[in-house]
Amino acid sequence: MDENLTIQDAVVHFQVKDGLVKAVDHVNARFAAGEITGLIGESGCGKSVLGMAILGLLPAYARTEGAIWLNGQNLLSLDSRQMRKLRGRKLGLIPQNPADSFNPVRKIGGQIKEALAVGNQKGQKNEMAARLLVEFGFEPQQAGRVLSSYPFELSGGMNQRAAAAMGTASCPEWMIADEPSKGLDEALRHQLYETLYTVKKRGIKGMLIITHDLQLATGLCDSLAVMYSGEMIEFGKNVLADPKHPYTRGLLQSLPVNGMHPMKGCAPAPGEQIGGCKFASRCPDAEKRCFCERPEGYETEGRIVRCFQYA
Repeated sequence: MDENLTIQDAVVHFQVKDGLVKAVDHVNARFAAGEITGLIGESGCGKSVLGMAILGLLPAYARTEGAIWLNGQNLLSLDSRQMRKLRGRKLGLIPQNPADSFNPVRKIGGQIKEALAVGNQKGQKNEMAARLLVEFGFEPQQAGRVLSSYPFELSGGMNQRAAAAMGTASCPEWMIADEPSKGLDEALRHQLYETLYTVKKRGIKGMLIITHDLQLATGLCDSLAVMYSGEMIEFGKNVLADPKHPYTRGLLQSLPVNGMHPMKGCAPAPGEQIGGCKFASRCPDAEKRCFCERPEGYETEGRIVRCFQYA
């Protein structure tokens, strides 16, 4: 059975008052088992929507097409009851803003033990929860206090590690980490990197990290996928070391460490109809056909790039 997570012509649209928002627009990708894949791109490009589509956590008004394949099942075709059976066992989540993702009126221990029960873990749940926290960097004598604490009583870094422990408690095969470093300072981000390495060592089959943090993406991920305006525009290994797509190059040039040279213009507005390449109006290398034809994903040097330069 195929253990890879395969996105096949996936579409997620939202009908709003002003028209149809194409949050995920015919995305194709194969996230390989045994690897950590990073999903990067500017705010609003569709990264988190794709992650929520994989987990079956889209709002009821979302319209989906295509397929997301895992272990021979199309996740987009499953109903809510079937997805609940997969979440926790096949698919796990490390959410952004973990302090807000925990139930604020329940202690950390109860929430981790609930996750252990979902995975049908056998044994004393208190002891198992404490061991799990130790795996994620808490001192043994500290674990008991954390389990008996409410989320507001813990620091941001402690909540992040506890959320990662809860996300892996049921031993999911695939883990989705949604902006795990959002809002963390440098010291807490370093703790997060160690936490995600711990997740990888716990024997998961694959991990998808949705992030703005290019340092995290470079240091932790085996492959990178770049999204722009709902489309996957570059995918493969060594993407940030040798970017192929003009958008990926522009993204790197806009970083402070590279002189902070921003790209001109902005991404198309949600619902805007674009006849050609969605990046054409901002692209320094755009040709005439870029404004009237849509490029496909072309293979070059083991990379998939949506740009006519590689047709």
